[in-house]
Amino acid sequence: TFIQRAYNHPRSPIRKFVNYVEMHVSDLDKAEAFYRAVFDWQPEAWGDDPHYKVVQHGKAKGIDTGLTLSRDGQPRTVAVIDVPSIDEFCEKVEAQGGQIVVEKFTIPFVGHGAFFTDPTGLLVGLHQPDPEAR
Repeated sequence: TFIQRAYNHPRSPIRKFVNYVEMHVSDLDKAEAFYRAVFDWQPEAWGDDPHYKVVQHGKAKGIDTGLTLSRDGQPRTVAVIDVPSIDEFCEKVEAQGGQIVVEKFTIPFVGHGAFFTDPTGLLVGLHQPDPEAR
């Protein structure tokens, strides 16, 4: 369909949207208990990392949310933007004064990711979907 072709086109504006949110916390057990009690979220372990949980939105409106330990102990929420090419957008980020703070990595069977800070210091994630990523 037209929508599928537009979505898959590398220059499509449709592809550059926030598709995921990560909540970086200093105490995973405490945060998990809080979000279960307040919002009835059901965080589930993701992959082999015991410090990464995913709250799926299922058929309800919204986007999936990652709940993970903060690497530096500071709590923050990080928007993750869907892009057609991590490499291309990392170059664009740097060309516009941003800084890549986590280089490209692979999430097996999901895709590739990277994190950057914009010129104001805001941390943002990038995600390139690729179900064949290894």
